[in-house]
Order: sequence, then C-alpha cells, then structure tokens
Amino acid sequence: MTDTTPLSAAETMPPRRRFLQILAVSVAAAGALGAPREAEARRGKKQLTGVLVHRLQTRKHYSCNACKKHHKAMVFLTHALADQNRAHKGCNCPIIRQLMPKKQFKHLFGKGGVAPGGIADLRKVS
Repeated sequence: MTDTTPLSAAETMPPRRRFLQILAVSVAAAGALGAPREAEARRGKKQLTGVLVHRLQTRKHYSCNACKKHHKAMVFLTHALADQNRAHKGCNCPIIRQLMPKKQFKHLFGKGGVAPGGIADLRKVS
C-alpha cells in the first residue's frame, strides 16, 4: 500500500529555511507585542517634582525613642545641617534625601520663610 497523501509546503521545505521562517515570524510578533508596552511605560512614568531636602531616618533602622520623636519633625536644607543637629550625641541614624513639594519648601526655606536658617522643626512651624 502506498501513501498518496500530498505533503504540505512546510513539510517539504528544508529544515534551515523553515527555521528561518519561524524565527522571522516570532521576531515580528515579539516586536509588535513589545512596542505598546514600551510606549505605555514611557507615558506612565511620572516626573517627580519638588526640591530635595534632608532628613534623619528611623525606618528600617534601629532607633531610640528620642531619635524617633526628633527625626519625625525635623527637615534640613543640607546634609551638613542634618549631621550637626541630631537628636543626641550618640545618634548614628542615616541621613536621607527626600522630595518636598515646592510650595512647602518656599514656605519653610524661601525668602521670608519660617525657617531661614535651613532647619525646620515641623512641630513649631505652621
């Protein structure tokens, strides 16, 4: 008995040519699927606005109660000011940078601001 079923074009092609066709189709499909995600990622990124200020950190760090109370309310204009104005002599809490909204920054440290020396105690400032 002889099998007389016709072979499809894919089965009669040499293996290398078939591989290259599959590769081309998969690259085109990946490009078509990846492009919208990339464009969406570019659109989705929010540009953070504000001014960098320095604070002493208690989260993810062991801190005493004095540090926790002090650091929660203090904002510094520079790293050096933050280092000089710690809660107590042995305080080794890390100094971090944080974005502050421009409006709040101007209120605290701007011309005629309530904390012109570069150190703002938010407990005393309104």
